[in-house]
Amino acid sequence: MNVSRRTALKIGLGSSTAPLFVHLPLSAQEPNTAAAETVRVVARPLPLNRVRLTGGPLAHARDLDARYLLQLEPDRMLAYYRERAGLPKKAEPYEGWDGGGRNLTGHIAGHYLSAVSLMYGATGDARFKERADTIVSELKVVQDRHGDGYLSALENGPRAFGALQRGEIRSAAFDLNGEWSPWYTLHKTFAGLRDAYRHTGNRTALDVEARFAAWAERILAGLAAEQIQRMLNTEHGGMNEVMVDLYTDTGDTRWLDLSFKFEHDEFIQPLVRHQDNLGGKHGNTQIPKLIGSAERYVQTGRATDLIASSFFFDRVAQHHSFSTGGHGTDEYFGPPDHLSERVDGRTAESCNVYNMIKLSRTLFSVRPDPEIADFHERALLNHIMASIDPDDGRVCYMVPVGRGVQHEYQSPFRSFTCCVGTGMESHALHGYGLYYENGDRLWVNLYAPSTAEWTEAGVKWTMETDLPDGERAKLAFAVDSPREFTLSLRRPFWAGDGFRVNVNGEAVAIAARAAEPEPRRGSRLYDWPYEASTYIDVKRTWRTGDTVELVLPKTLRMEATPDNARRVSLMWGPLVLAGDLGPEPARRSQSEQEEEDEDLTAQVKVPVFVAADRPLSEWLKPVAGAPGRFRTAGVGREPDAASAAHDVDFMPFYKLHRRTYSTYWDLFAPGEWETERAAYAAESETRRRLEAATVAWLQPGETVFEREFNYQGAEDSTPQRMIGRPGRRAGSWFSYDVPVEATHPMVLILTFYSDDRRGSPGTFEIQVDGQTIGEQSVGRSEPRRFFDVEHPIPAALVQGKSKITLRFQARPNSQVPTIFGLRVIRGDAER
Repeated sequence: MNVSRRTALKIGLGSSTAPLFVHLPLSAQEPNTAAAETVRVVARPLPLNRVRLTGGPLAHARDLDARYLLQLEPDRMLAYYRERAGLPKKAEPYEGWDGGGRNLTGHIAGHYLSAVSLMYGATGDARFKERADTIVSELKVVQDRHGDGYLSALENGPRAFGALQRGEIRSAAFDLNGEWSPWYTLHKTFAGLRDAYRHTGNRTALDVEARFAAWAERILAGLAAEQIQRMLNTEHGGMNEVMVDLYTDTGDTRWLDLSFKFEHDEFIQPLVRHQDNLGGKHGNTQIPKLIGSAERYVQTGRATDLIASSFFFDRVAQHHSFSTGGHGTDEYFGPPDHLSERVDGRTAESCNVYNMIKLSRTLFSVRPDPEIADFHERALLNHIMASIDPDDGRVCYMVPVGRGVQHEYQSPFRSFTCCVGTGMESHALHGYGLYYENGDRLWVNLYAPSTAEWTEAGVKWTMETDLPDGERAKLAFAVDSPREFTLSLRRPFWAGDGFRVNVNGEAVAIAARAAEPEPRRGSRLYDWPYEASTYIDVKRTWRTGDTVELVLPKTLRMEATPDNARRVSLMWGPLVLAGDLGPEPARRSQSEQEEEDEDLTAQVKVPVFVAADRPLSEWLKPVAGAPGRFRTAGVGREPDAASAAHDVDFMPFYKLHRRTYSTYWDLFAPGEWETERAAYAAESETRRRLEAATVAWLQPGETVFEREFNYQGAEDSTPQRMIGRPGRRAGSWFSYDVPVEATHPMVLILTFYSDDRRGSPGTFEIQVDGQTIGEQSVGRSEPRRFFDVEHPIPAALVQGKSKITLRFQARPNSQVPTIFGLRVIRGDAER
């Protein structure tokens, strides 16, 4: 195995201590002083292969992932790579996003190569290295067959990249010359090769990666800066990151130069100026760009890279994230600190959280701030751990945070969405970032059952802990010889009174923390004195047999959305508590479950809590004999005029699966609730009158309704859901047969959603028995809400009829936006 010194330090193969802020040779073969790296790492994460998880939920998730990786068949993931190169397939390919005609074909092989390489580092199990070696060998065969360094399974990749090389650039959010995010897909292959080299020592992987990069270099060589920037308007993954990493691993500055060809100025420059430009942007399109920036800062010291990546991280973590550490609605950022109306629906994509944790590890290495570790802990223990089913290991695309929602599980052998891919990698990485070192200091950031080895210092230890559900942790050290260093133990902001540290049974003096009298501006904290996380430093000469014991009491608290102090998550220490609202509704057919854009939010009544004037500990009570379980005490109310009592059972979010749940709740004071009840009563009366006037009512997209009303539609007509409500959209048309009453004027009422990213904008005609009665245009707007639009039906078109055919026909170059409700009423009835 032949790896660079820098890579050796990263993956734990080096034996000498690397000094900080010095130049290091990058190539183990021929050190290149011209490309020498100035190390700016202040805290190195302990290498993945020097940490072994020994128990707890993180180890369980890793083991489920390991089992899944060994069930997958590499030849099936490589089938289209071989076919595109004119080679016979060795097995039939997988379906879903990795299937034929899906335009991300081949991305899973890249994710998988990264995952088995990382899992080899995390476990030392030779079966994962064998799989990595097999895939690299096959990719080399494919690359050799192409003959020019190209390496992809995209059906039309050569055509799209050939046009790009000639300066023909048609780019949009996810489209480049007719291909769906082709650089994004190629990035997965680049990253897989990098990880195979770094974590398994496969030198062929580095050679194949370099040849692939040379092909990319030629594609972009003749393009002007303006053309490059136009190309970058299409999602391109972490292409800047893998080029920086290739520079790190080879010492060849051409790859550093190539990383700048993927510098998206339109997005990055506002961040350099500390402008939050995230609103309306696709979340996971952006995060990898800043990972690349952070990695380039480590290698070059380029200040703007650190400014942009740090500012981006802080804005996302502090101003765009939910209590679980996830962010985004329907994959997109909204305005900063405006979260209360964005918690519902398809929120919190798993790819985004995987990449934010990845960014947090790099940023902590150059800026060891406990708030960065806070985010890592929050996102890992809540979103990431909630994203994997603890029984069968299925992972989730979305892990919604709103009211009356459920997990968006993916089929492990059919879906192969982006989040299935990052899920393969994510659960192999749980040991990475628990510990950091810098030669004379060891940081303990997260407390998880594990063993670890700080090779350069000759120090080993065992961490025993019952966290995250318990509150105790113990480190036991073994050293080659007595060694002086500072042990920095993270004291989390959530650790309440009674936090203690003992060394060899003796208490460590801990300075009192001064609570801020008010939560920080923009903070999610509600009715709770904020105390920032800190480190407790213990400097001494450590010897074999030394022990450190900690008590970390978990506090109960509420965290409000920044813009609405009455919409809150309930927290127990680092853990989000989820309220159990009952079983998930019956699933649809297997094929419908596997649609990547399915929103499985449920239509349930989510209780509110009449407790805004009371401390949380008064009305959320632990359940006897069930650690981590809580139940509200007399404050839950059904959200309607009757206001029946409805208390709720709570448990840590990561443990609640296959249930409908909420992680956000509305609070009311008693007087406020009486006013709200009156509003519900008025709404109920309005609804009663509307229902009395109704001749026909159906919910498009719901099979039971559509059969009753003789649904007909083109192949491009598809159902979707929004905040638990079914609907139907189409690229061309769909229709229903609905009853009418010829003796009354008839009015058609259609329901739309104001922030329907997938089903609008669109303009369509409304036709009755073939005659157009009106046209409707629907776009996106704020606030996010369902709204109704009325269209009178001409009396002549219902005269003498008991039934009509309503057809919704898209205008040219448009679509029928999602219709979430269809009602025909008597226009002369009292409303």
